[in-house]
Amino acid sequence: MKLATTQAICIILLFIIFYPVFFADYAYMDEAYQLWHNDDNSNFNMLFEQGRGLGALVMQKFFTSTAAINELKWIRVISFGGWVMAVIVWNAILYSWKKVFNLNERWVLFLSICLPCSISVAISIGWAGLAQVFLAFILALLSGHLLFINTYGKKGLRISVGKAILVVVLALASLSLYQPAIGAYLLPFFLCHLNDRFKKPDPVMYIGVGFYLAISLLYYILFKYSLVAYGIGASDRTTLSLDPLAKLSFFFSQPLAQAFSFNFLYNMHGIFSQAFYPVMLAAWLFSVFALERDQKLVYKFAYVGRVLCLLMLMYISVMVPRENFASYRTMLCLNLAGTMLLVDVILRLVKQSNFKNFIPYLAAGIVVVVAWCNFNLNYVSPLKKEYQAVHTYFQQNYDSSKTSIYFVRPPDNLFKKLYNQNLYKDEFGLPSTHKEWTPEPLIKQMVLEATGNRAKAQQTAIINLPVEERDSVNVGPGSIAIDVEKVLVD
Repeated sequence: MKLATTQAICIILLFIIFYPVFFADYAYMDEAYQLWHNDDNSNFNMLFEQGRGLGALVMQKFFTSTAAINELKWIRVISFGGWVMAVIVWNAILYSWKKVFNLNERWVLFLSICLPCSISVAISIGWAGLAQVFLAFILALLSGHLLFINTYGKKGLRISVGKAILVVVLALASLSLYQPAIGAYLLPFFLCHLNDRFKKPDPVMYIGVGFYLAISLLYYILFKYSLVAYGIGASDRTTLSLDPLAKLSFFFSQPLAQAFSFNFLYNMHGIFSQAFYPVMLAAWLFSVFALERDQKLVYKFAYVGRVLCLLMLMYISVMVPRENFASYRTMLCLNLAGTMLLVDVILRLVKQSNFKNFIPYLAAGIVVVVAWCNFNLNYVSPLKKEYQAVHTYFQQNYDSSKTSIYFVRPPDNLFKKLYNQNLYKDEFGLPSTHKEWTPEPLIKQMVLEATGNRAKAQQTAIINLPVEERDSVNVGPGSIAIDVEKVLVD
């Protein structure tokens, strides 16, 4: 299939899956805080202290240009356009790898489709606060690809000083936008390793990983220096972990499980998720140890070890900090690598099968259907209903005489009760207003939009209560109560 045809298919899929972003009004968790604080430096500081200096500048610009909740969708539309560009870049680079490694054409199409159908892309498009991620992904991918094509198959480091500097600058820019996206830098080197498998690692592997580690160290030094220069303290999220065993346990229990789940939402309490990960892991190990009988055992263990090390390096920005939380927004590169690995396994397992040409199309169809459901049913639909219900209730009951508003946050399983939607991390199936930091900026923003008076909105007292304390609400003549669960149920 020609590159232009693949590009067209992927762009059409983006519109089919994500068309609601052009129409949907909602404020998702941090978006309410960022919108309410669009007149100060809160947005800049929040990201800068996490090491995302360029991301801080981008998001500060986005939110200072946004005045109302119904304008947040335009940030999401910009993100959507950015991912159209990212998909175009991804496919162009993927087709160049196809030529280098002589990849199966049908499975290249499948890998092309995996990006626009990614769970991480769904979060990045649906969450205005992640509108910088597409650019971080593109820059990291270009950085790794530029180094790879100038070193693969060549003796030594055959890259000009100018190109080497460009590799470093692109990677540093990616890290300064959104650190987890830097894993895209390693994708060509990972694919190279899958293709060679038991051969002696090409020098390009050592060069690529060496650059990656050196750039990461340089970034960390620049990050620490920038904190001192701006007089801003680092976020707790940047505190480094000193427990490698705990980190290894975390990696194998969550990130790797999600990486081996194709495009399915991973439910740590679900039977399907619990079975799918070990089955996929077992299939990979079987293809390594059982199918390649002519290879020495030591080479097989070495191969498995190198693959796992590369996967951990892709996720190093999440592995290094003390916090253990494998959110879907951080999983894009690891998911793509895990999918590459499983595609390699499937190709080896069905090499002699009569269905080997049909499987990629079946897999692509499943991925597309799951992607549509992930975004439309598990993400945007309940958030729209939640916001619409809260906003309508607010408009019907609020007037300028109200000086205080009681807000009763819903339980985390509210969408499960109402729509039979499971909770996955904090991104799918969780009511936006469940988080304790969402109600105050959300309601003050609504007051601002209703009155046009920021001082009035700032002076409005928001009594923020969990659902367990709803009985303590005492509504007087100058107040109203918004109980999200009751508002949605009624």
